[in-house]
Amino acid sequence: MITHIRMKNFKSWEDSGEVKLAPLTGFFGTNSSGKSSLLQMLLLLKQTVDSDEFIFFGDENSLVNLGSFREAIHRHHLQSYLGFELACKFTYPHSAYEIPEDGSPWKRTIDRFAFDSMIQIKNGKLITKKLMYGYDPKGVAEIVCEEGAAFFPNQPEHRYALELKNCYGELLSWSNEVAKSLREFSSAFEELFFHVYYLGPARVHSKRRYQWEGRHPRHIRQWGDQTVEALLSARVRKLKTFHEEAEIPIEERVSYWLQEMELAHSFLLDWTSQGSTEYEVRIQKTSSSPPVTLVDMGYGLGQFLPVLVLCYYAPEGSTLILEQPGIHLHPKVQSQLADLLIEVVTERRLQILIESHSEHLLTRLQRRIAEEKISVDQTALYFCRNDEGVSTIERLDVDESGNIKNWPDNFFGEVMGDMFAMTDAQTERMTKQDMED
Repeated sequence: MITHIRMKNFKSWEDSGEVKLAPLTGFFGTNSSGKSSLLQMLLLLKQTVDSDEFIFFGDENSLVNLGSFREAIHRHHLQSYLGFELACKFTYPHSAYEIPEDGSPWKRTIDRFAFDSMIQIKNGKLITKKLMYGYDPKGVAEIVCEEGAAFFPNQPEHRYALELKNCYGELLSWSNEVAKSLREFSSAFEELFFHVYYLGPARVHSKRRYQWEGRHPRHIRQWGDQTVEALLSARVRKLKTFHEEAEIPIEERVSYWLQEMELAHSFLLDWTSQGSTEYEVRIQKTSSSPPVTLVDMGYGLGQFLPVLVLCYYAPEGSTLILEQPGIHLHPKVQSQLADLLIEVVTERRLQILIESHSEHLLTRLQRRIAEEKISVDQTALYFCRNDEGVSTIERLDVDESGNIKNWPDNFFGEVMGDMFAMTDAQTERMTKQDMED
């Protein structure tokens, strides 16, 4: 689980300060307030891990397309540096790494790490101004890289020349103790982002038929275009999830939530003819209505299905980044979305980071905190602002009763103002009618 992030000179953020993350973290705010950029920092690092670039700002097919250093740097000040900081604790059993050493395998377990990197342009080339790894963000760094050299902080006089392949410390070779130590941390960094999954706000349109030839996708991708393939893969591999101490097939849990949210009475995924590689998703809206394809059910269900499937298809202990997960959903279903997220956070040990505008989702979350379905410590809620091109962030102070003590002005617009104005208008109208009578 990622425990905190921080960014400096990244897009609209001059300095975000330390942003603590919880198992369920929500970012709210007006459009262009900077909340998406908080998530884009993580996506930028993830796609860099999956690339051969020093830092991969993206293209049309990447998780995020930031253009270039010039477009990503705050106020386009090319003399500034990009600063990224994060810390994590591994919650899944994948924290041991095999490090080649003299031809023999060597293992060491890293169950947590802190990362701090500063990137700048020098002589027209992107370089790492400084890179630090440690076990505790508040503690002493275990290894430092700067100006083409690396050293242990307790032995600053012993510096080793190293050529960094990328911004997080991957090396072309490691032939000394400092390099081997750096390799341990960079491997842990890669392991962390291997278990980060992203679903964007714009998802693919539903199809009448889906082609599946037996491949097992690792994820449903940022557009949700492998949602049906993931469901079929889960069926073939008999993937199950725990719910109330029982093992339940993933497909069954997906069907339950569609019924609970009244999005569908029944959900059927099957081939079009026996032995075919073409499959259909058939939905019954009510018990008496005929089954129809996903295309005929309207846009909202097709856009929500990837969210639902990802919550159960992603491996236990993963981190999910969801942008506008409730987009196109009815307010009632937006509220129930909070219940879905709480279930997978608590039962599947997922970490979920969401960016949303939904007051219904937030209100249901406040209610569940009051009902002790999820604790205050398991949540972190933030409100972002942008004043004159600079973003700021404020953590909402939520008590154990679900009350927000520092509710920002116009958090969700002028709802209360509209209600008061409507009441005044009704009173004035009634008064006017009484006078006319």
